Amino acid sequence: MRAQRQSIAKQVAERLFAAEEAIDIAAARIAELNAALPLARLDARLSAMIGQEAIQSSASAMLLMAETREKIVITHANLKDASDAMGLAETSYGDLLKVRGVASQPEEHRLRAV
Repeated sequence: MRAQRQSIAKQVAERLFAAEEAIDIAAARIAELNAALPLARLDARLSAMIGQEAIQSSASAMLLMAETREKIVITHANLKDASDAMGLAETSYGDLLKVRGVASQPEEHRLRAV
């Protein structure tokens, strides 16, 4: 049963990492678009009024991407909690740098009242 749970957890983790990567790529592409739109207007020597709606909607899309990324990061943390609750040890699936939790920081690096 434990091996089956570990296999299922690995499959979920792979899908999670793929979703995280897709979100970051999409955010980067939207950011590139956001940078290109006003420069294209300047290069074409057009009025600032032309294309304003496109700039606004693209900027809104970037905000939505940031919110989506936040939700997937929360999902990642929730899945970690579920994994811990199931007794599955943390397994590294690649070379990603993991963020250490506050509990794992040495006492001298924590903020404290003086």
